[in-house]
Amino acid sequence: MILAGVQHRLANFWYWHLLYWLSYLLVKYAHLVVLVPLQNEATWPYLAIYSLVTLINILCTGALGHHELLQQRPLLQQLKRLLLVLLPLWLLLVILRQYLVMQYASDMIYNVNSVLKYFSAFSLVLLPLAGWLAVFMLIKTNQLHYAGVLQQQQLAKQARQARLKVLRYQLNPHFMFNTLNALNALIVQRSGQAAEQLIQHLSTYLRHSLKNQQDEFIPLQQELDALSAYMAIQQVRFGARLQLCWQLPQQLPALRFPPLLLQPLAENAIQYSVAEQAGNICLQISLQLQDDYLNITLAQQGADATAGWPGAQQPLNLINLAERLQLLFGNAAALTLSHSAAGFHSRLRIATEALNDSRT
Repeated sequence: MILAGVQHRLANFWYWHLLYWLSYLLVKYAHLVVLVPLQNEATWPYLAIYSLVTLINILCTGALGHHELLQQRPLLQQLKRLLLVLLPLWLLLVILRQYLVMQYASDMIYNVNSVLKYFSAFSLVLLPLAGWLAVFMLIKTNQLHYAGVLQQQQLAKQARQARLKVLRYQLNPHFMFNTLNALNALIVQRSGQAAEQLIQHLSTYLRHSLKNQQDEFIPLQQELDALSAYMAIQQVRFGARLQLCWQLPQQLPALRFPPLLLQPLAENAIQYSVAEQAGNICLQISLQLQDDYLNITLAQQGADATAGWPGAQQPLNLINLAERLQLLFGNAAALTLSHSAAGFHSRLRIATEALNDSRT
């Protein structure tokens, strides 16, 4: 990508470089074709001389600009370096032009005052070089500005990715503690088959957590498989008290999804619906497409979706989830949370257009 950016800048420079000098030569041709015949002189020697001078300018300033454009220098330092080369080039071109004009073009040159003659030559050679210098500095200024914008965008992207990783990898330590306790209880009870299933579910969940190290979206099915493994572990922990009601379409939509986005909702659904209440609890897990939005709900059966959060401060993992959604999708996603005596209710709503973009 960096090499492509350099090639693009060089191609852009050569385009404007050649356009400038060819435009200058075209204007000069038009001027000579009109002016020289009025002096009763032949036109072609002047055309040849200015063609040669322009060709030298194209080669010399092109090589100079190509080299300097690759250097990351401040504008003032860049201007000084260009002047150190362009001033000697200017003097050499003045001498070359005057020599060629005196030898091959004008018979009237000796009738012109020598001071005026060289002053005219100085200005005729200087003006196009000064114009090229202005064009190059404009290109260089634009390049430095563009490089600065790209650097700021890259730093912002890196900061965003770092923040997303921090928010994503905050695995609840209580989950591991409770899972290992449940495994220990199964071992003590000599429930080998149940312990083996628990280990398999834990392995599936942890493999999912460790596999998706990059901030890239994954197939929705993979995220649901990880959620299923997490819920299966919780069912082993709470036994018959926890009942799951999955409401999924027969064919899942071919969408890509951020990894570990549903984990905080599952954690709090367990915490506030099962762990803090007695008796049997039914958790409903539903997924549906509606009006170009993907709606995912994790809630206790009968929970009030409009109750809101009772306290001023929500759990940290839910705050992190809301921040991660904002970083990933902006206004294309919404999170609705409520917790009351009727139980925990959460709803995640994401535009399908945003989910189809796998580059975050």
